[in-house]
Amino acid sequence: MRNSRVQVFNILLFSLVVALGVAAIVSCGGSTQPTAATTGTANVSMTDPATCTFAFSKVYVTVTKVTANINGNAGPSDSGWQTLIDLTQSPMQVDLLSLANSNTICLLKSLGASGPLPAGKYQQIRLYLLDNSTPSNSSNACGPNGSNGWNCVITGSGPAELQLPSQVQTGIKIPSTNITSGGLTITAGQSVDLNIDFQSCASIVQEGNGMYRLKPVLFAGEVTQNMNSISGQVVVGDSSGQPVLTSGQPTPIAGATVLFEQPSGGVEVVKDSTTTDSNGNFFVCPLPGGGNYDIVVAAQTGTLGVASTTYNPTVAFNVPLGTKLSQIPLAPEAVSAMPAGGAATIAGQVDTAPAIAEAVMLTPTMSLIPSGGSATSVVIPVFTVNGTALLATGQPPSVTTTSTPSPSTPVCAAGSDCYNFSLAVPASNATVGTFSNGAITYGGPSAGSITYSLTADSAGCTAGTATASSIVVTPDNTTTLSTSPSPLSLSGCS
Repeated sequence: MRNSRVQVFNILLFSLVVALGVAAIVSCGGSTQPTAATTGTANVSMTDPATCTFAFSKVYVTVTKVTANINGNAGPSDSGWQTLIDLTQSPMQVDLLSLANSNTICLLKSLGASGPLPAGKYQQIRLYLLDNSTPSNSSNACGPNGSNGWNCVITGSGPAELQLPSQVQTGIKIPSTNITSGGLTITAGQSVDLNIDFQSCASIVQEGNGMYRLKPVLFAGEVTQNMNSISGQVVVGDSSGQPVLTSGQPTPIAGATVLFEQPSGGVEVVKDSTTTDSNGNFFVCPLPGGGNYDIVVAAQTGTLGVASTTYNPTVAFNVPLGTKLSQIPLAPEAVSAMPAGGAATIAGQVDTAPAIAEAVMLTPTMSLIPSGGSATSVVIPVFTVNGTALLATGQPPSVTTTSTPSPSTPVCAAGSDCYNFSLAVPASNATVGTFSNGAITYGGPSAGSITYSLTADSAGCTAGTATASSIVVTPDNTTTLSTSPSPLSLSGCS
């Protein structure tokens, strides 16, 4: 009996020594690198809705690096950053409008592949661009003399430098809210296709001095390169949700705004946007995978302040990827002799405290119900902000608070910065259809008052969301929100 106990003790002692020896070897330089069993890879590409051809013939950006972090709140110098693509030794210049004439196939600009990457859900991505002060060479499409930098727009007057914000030094942040499913999931032993959608129309601002500045609006998500598209045609419709035919043909609506949305907790989130061409057609590809889309369309034609026609919003719920939607009807709103063309205006003030300038997104929504579903807050397109038409994909609009707003009244609340806004929106209830069994039928808009909610969001504020509800609008009129206090007040900003 005693000998058996001794033998067991010796076996345990030997096992302990072996274990300690292995641990010592590992701690003293043994391999601890992640293996294929614990890592995955990502193929990174870049695309753009390419609807800015009315303003620019080319938009060039020069990419140097793409990084990602599982921690959505990680700062640029915090730990955990993984390099998806490193082009610092050979930066890649990309023409964001190179896909403008593609309406049949997903064409992607590949930035390269990365790996191995630790498995997990990456909730923040950062894109780095080459500094415009970097010495130029003959390969620079913005001009070999370097006077237009490495990031530029090309108009009828030639190339013009695209001024970069300071954040490009630490990477342009793509937060989890702008990443499909809240993050990119890397699975051990597998590869994913990550696409970064630059949204150039929404990202380029022409300043009063004529210079162009980059105000980045980026989205990202996993894509399937062959099937992740949705296309369609937008036409004039009637109040019953049917196309109006002239000589047997529908009348297309050019320049209509098309939003691609997905629900998240009862609220829709805009994942992409575009405008229709001269024949009323749109085509967006690739769209991030991970579910069906709700397509929201509205339009205002003509020149605001001279003569214009506003069309009601139409929503196509539950549209699968790979779908071509034909004849999406938009009904003209009440005929009006006023230059607003039937649009409504929501005016008010958003403020941020303490008094620090913050970028704030203003999102107007309507509560709508798809067939067989429950109510969801659908984002509705905005036609103008403070009388200025939005560039094609600047949806929802983003504004910046300041201590000296323009217009200057009402003044900012004590200890805050603010922005006095005026948003032109459709002044009718939406025509609604739900995609089912390969088809969709639209019903006329519901009767009753036209009611909006307006949400202000800012990632830079602790209380980063505020909502004004039950905003009733009428055609050609302005609904002004209270400013004492404003229902759109954000606090804890930094």
